Amino acid sequence: MRLSNQWGKVSLNKVDNLSKLQEVKTVIFDKNLNRIIQSDPIFEALFENIYTLTALNGFLAQNSMLDEKFLHKLSMGGKEYHLCYQIKDKDETFEFQFFLLSDSWFVVNPTGCYDLYDQLTGLMTEKNVLSLLKHEIKRTARDKAQSTSIIIDIKHLKNINEMFGYLAGDYVLKEVSRVLKENTRGSDALGRFKGDKFFVILYKTDAHGTMQYIQKFEEALKHVNFSFNDFNFDIDLSYGVTLSKESDTIHTLIDRAHKALVKAKKSHTSNIEYLL
Repeated sequence: MRLSNQWGKVSLNKVDNLSKLQEVKTVIFDKNLNRIIQSDPIFEALFENIYTLTALNGFLAQNSMLDEKFLHKLSMGGKEYHLCYQIKDKDETFEFQFFLLSDSWFVVNPTGCYDLYDQLTGLMTEKNVLSLLKHEIKRTARDKAQSTSIIIDIKHLKNINEMFGYLAGDYVLKEVSRVLKENTRGSDALGRFKGDKFFVILYKTDAHGTMQYIQKFEEALKHVNFSFNDFNFDIDLSYGVTLSKESDTIHTLIDRAHKALVKAKKSHTSNIEYLL
């Protein structure tokens, strides 16, 4: 199905001194007749053969999307989009609004339903990056395309917190996050994970491409002077890497990445470990 490129624009208020334009599409159901009265190619592409409100509610429940915390990655006209939604339950109609986030990962969720981004680092929250991981696993199985997941750990962050205070640790987290964002494609997913770690999903990326990504990021880190309150310190990272499999679930994939990270942290020869 060809998706239309004609989108309405919704202007948001300034957030963090950045004024964003977001794209929004609304699908409307007639609650009395229990059917769609206004649709859109986006809806038709994502929810094939769903024409009634009953069918939509069943689909949302089956795919754990009822809490409006659904995120989906969409390729349209050669451009990558990320979308979320909100529902407006009115007297006679039921509105299903899509918000398309087209400015990589640096946008704030316009629905206000929940926070997309971690306040300290500006990266996607753990819950939301894992939501994307769930859908990426499904797409990997469907398209038989390979993707990579990485857990990144800052070595000795606990020691930095204890020696220089938690503000120093927060400073390190923010700086590493900044360099990660600058060196990660907009089509990839990047989030804060378990407080002191990061989670990266590299779409359609094999082991060779993953190594190139890590090397590029490590090279960029070398040019950062980590200094806090006149104290200078070096930052070392560990990487747990795993490639997606058709049989994966979120739990099996994260478990492999975590086990690879544990090996990397214990290794005396390499800070990168792969577990396939």
